Amino acid sequence: MSPARRRLRGDRGDVMLMTTVVIVFLMLGCWALISAGQQWGVRRDVQAAAAAAARAGAQVSGVEVRSASATLDAEAASARAHAVLGSHGLSGSVSVSGLTVTVTASGGVDYSFPAPGFAGSVTATASATAQRGVQGDEGG
Repeated sequence: MSPARRRLRGDRGDVMLMTTVVIVFLMLGCWALISAGQQWGVRRDVQAAAAAAARAGAQVSGVEVRSASATLDAEAASARAHAVLGSHGLSGSVSVSGLTVTVTASGGVDYSFPAPGFAGSVTATASATAQRGVQGDEGG
């Protein structure tokens, strides 16, 4: 056997091992990116639903518009906000303080590839304040 052949013989299989390690790391990275993307998408949807529910709760009814009180009907505002959360398939809590409605919503994340370390549900909070008039600046 020539010295050149003997010298090259010890490098056999090194590329295969390195390729295997790189492929495993790439697959783990893709798995984490897909799971993170799904979680971010659900978080965005839950935040949007919480904001919509808070705005719906702060929308005053005709009876509330005509009343002279400076507060919202807490039961009616809570019912409006829960209706919006229910239409999105989410659960949450609603608190009414004066003219401000605060909604905390929670939703589960359905991962394509369940990953340890990723939360199974996400929570978002949003607030809205009722304003007098169409644009809130009419006073009265």
